[in-house]
Amino acid sequence: MKILLNNFDLNEALKKDHNIGFVPTMGSIHEGHVSLVKRSKKESKKTLVSIFINPKQFNNKKDYKNYPKNIKKDLRILKRLKVDFIYIPQIIDVFNKEKNKDID
Repeated sequence: MKILLNNFDLNEALKKDHNIGFVPTMGSIHEGHVSLVKRSKKESKKTLVSIFINPKQFNNKKDYKNYPKNIKKDLRILKRLKVDFIYIPQIIDVFNKEKNKDID
């Protein structure tokens, strides 16, 4: 299991791999996520899970601040599932202000 913390790490890790299943999450991994990971592992050579709590999905800043975060628990679950990659970006990686910036 490789943890990727920014877009550079993501690009480097994935440029030689193809047929990668992607399971986007906001953390707080639950049985629904587990089911998606298991399906990805069956249908893809490798599986990438993202953990990103998107502030733009919340109408209320308090809700964003209070969203449950337990990265250690999430990582334990994903390690047990033998996920290949976990992408935990910062806000700047997702909402980069530069225009026309592509992730390879």
